[in-house]
Amino acid sequence: MILKIKLRGNSSIILPKNYNHMLQAFFYKNMDATLSKFLHDIGFPYGKRRFKLFTFSKVIGKQVAKVKKKGLIIFEPEITLYFASPLMDIVSSTAKVFLKKENLFLGKNRMSLESVEVLKPKVQEEIIIKCLSPITVYRTPHGDKRFIYLNPWEEEFYELLRKNLIKKYELIYGKAYKGKLEIAPVKVKKNYKKKIVFKGTLIEAWEGYYKINGEEEIVRIALEAGLGSKNSAGFGMVEKVSENF
Repeated sequence: MILKIKLRGNSSIILPKNYNHMLQAFFYKNMDATLSKFLHDIGFPYGKRRFKLFTFSKVIGKQVAKVKKKGLIIFEPEITLYFASPLMDIVSSTAKVFLKKENLFLGKNRMSLESVEVLKPKVQEEIIIKCLSPITVYRTPHGDKRFIYLNPWEEEFYELLRKNLIKKYELIYGKAYKGKLEIAPVKVKKNYKKKIVFKGTLIEAWEGYYKINGEEEIVRIALEAGLGSKNSAGFGMVEKVSENF
């Protein structure tokens, strides 16, 4: 399920340029406390990895200004966020908390809830998607802790996207995925590259438009759990768009 959340501040909304960690904390704070602690501390194990199985968009709103020296972004008072998970409990818990609270704080910005809308996009075997938050894909060489980030002009970028999405499918459904799965670029440009600092680490990620072709269940997981890595840090949220984008 996907939530479209509209928020309004008392005045202009001031955020750091690298606000992903702040947004992540905002969502953890605004869901059931027990669930939040479980997701933050434990998550859902798959082999040696643990998935949180939720993702969220970047802040969508009109920017008033960028204050380069202070590393800040200023938005007009009304902003929109998208939050998604393939697990009903995570989405319903988040929606209920948002609806109960009179005041919400995004960093030091006091916000009020304008609306929460549940979105259930119709999926088919092949869709075109665009990024609501940039996709990050990386590998770590054997015996090395370095991340080598990949870009959309490398085939390995799509191979790792496919493998990651299949792991999410198998974790959610408890069975092997045996259907087709293709992910390919539709519109990607060099200036779609984003460099985001998250908890002191510089992450390279990519926006753009892509095509997914697979069984409907796994296509829906792409929309609800995100593509690529670090989804719970605000990377890889995508939405379905028409072919006439």
